[in-house]
Amino acid sequence: MSMKFIPGLAKQKVNSWINKEWYHQRFDGSPYFMHFIAEGEISLHRERKKGGYFTVHYCFYDEGKADWYILMDDIKQVYTSVIKESRKNPDISSDLIKAWQKDQELFYKKCIEVGDIDLTKLNDQELIELHDEFAQIALNKNSSSSLIDGFALGTDEMIAEEIKKAYEKSDLSKDKRFAEVFSILTAPVHRSFINEAEVSLFRVAQAIEKEKLKDVFRHKDPKYILNELKGKRALQLLQEHQQNFFWIKNNYVSTFIITLEELVIEIKKLFDLGIDLQKDAEKIEHTPVINKQDKEDMMKSIKLGKELKILIKISEDFTYWQDERKKSTMWNMHYFSSILKELSRRVGLDIEDMKYMTCREVSIIFEHAPTAAELQARRKNGVYYWDEEGIDALHSKEADEVRQKVLGSQDMSDVDDFRGLTACTGKAVGHVKILKSATEINKIEPGDILVAVMTRPDYVPAMKKAAAIVTDEGGITSHAAIVSRELGIPCIIGTKIATKVLKEGQLVEVNANHGWVKIIR
Repeated sequence: MSMKFIPGLAKQKVNSWINKEWYHQRFDGSPYFMHFIAEGEISLHRERKKGGYFTVHYCFYDEGKADWYILMDDIKQVYTSVIKESRKNPDISSDLIKAWQKDQELFYKKCIEVGDIDLTKLNDQELIELHDEFAQIALNKNSSSSLIDGFALGTDEMIAEEIKKAYEKSDLSKDKRFAEVFSILTAPVHRSFINEAEVSLFRVAQAIEKEKLKDVFRHKDPKYILNELKGKRALQLLQEHQQNFFWIKNNYVSTFIITLEELVIEIKKLFDLGIDLQKDAEKIEHTPVINKQDKEDMMKSIKLGKELKILIKISEDFTYWQDERKKSTMWNMHYFSSILKELSRRVGLDIEDMKYMTCREVSIIFEHAPTAAELQARRKNGVYYWDEEGIDALHSKEADEVRQKVLGSQDMSDVDDFRGLTACTGKAVGHVKILKSATEINKIEPGDILVAVMTRPDYVPAMKKAAAIVTDEGGITSHAAIVSRELGIPCIIGTKIATKVLKEGQLVEVNANHGWVKIIR
């Protein structure tokens, strides 16, 4: 049974959530696409989850910036249920992934089907039926999200504490820092789709070098370069890369189809950097294998309990699962955007405003559609509420009132240093740049300290320039943790307060070897 939009629900329930503890995430997002996570986490496939579901979500919106709140009690419910099941079944993570495999396959199959349909030839009823069928398939796939998020967000400190106990009893404590041991034992052992795309582009660039076409890339005009590649193997590989990864810059609010011209510009940058393409591609490809071997070697030198080993294995599997979800979200964005575009044309609403409807509102758009003014107000300052009963949306003054009641306020003016969890070791000094959105990534200059509530795949170009990364949230399977290790950049995650304490332009020292950040001036 689908969630219903219930006006007044958020106000009715707000007092139930006062003085609760929340986990905060910030990213570029819109309610239409976030709904596929919210409803899936709360309502669907509870029988599979063995207690690993969420009960409530809040999300506050400001022109494409989303502040997403998860109840800490829900996170605890999820990770304790997974741990309980793991004691009976050590292969619980593999079995859970298998349980959702069919939903995942159906989702990708439906994406291709939708891509092949001429939506303009469907009548209104047929278009809505297609939308609703596709939405249910996407929701079924995303119902696993509560398990992925709840376990990852809830067990990081527990795993760190247990590893530290084992570390302090071992001989490793004599010649290795704890942060180094922790980083090795929690490193990912699967290649991310970001890495796959990077290796693919490196292989295209290598083919260009092999065909002695590198000099062509000195020309400024990408169209001229593409014309010079006609009939060459390199162009075929470039086209295949574009077909395989056209979706990779999407996020929860915006869709982008990467063009061949844009890929030519990326390859020009690779040549300008003068890197060893073969060496770098092999490094990316081999890193998960090396991580796995380093982890196995370290486990021979440190005595880890049976339950801790199982938790580390679940974390590895869920890191893979989380990456697969991110990839499918980008597909989700592309194919649902095509349906929204056609609906937008028919009802006369701007597609960017329509993203501030939920998919359940879109289902009845021909019978009852919010006004453009209502959607624009939600977009500027809105709050969306999901629970087991239904969905509601408020905006403007009412949104502010809900925010104040649920979240309150906190004074951080006296804090000049704080701690977090080490994701990647190292030290750096630099000026703070706070990212609130992927639209701000260009403000990061080489040597800056990138500070964010959390990072997302579309932050990667900025992360590559940063001297260090510091986040409010995130754990050992978070995007910041995985990418910082791949890049070898000092990174401290889960500080809870970095974006509240630090100010734009401040000079700070980041010591990821010991997990602390200090304001210098």
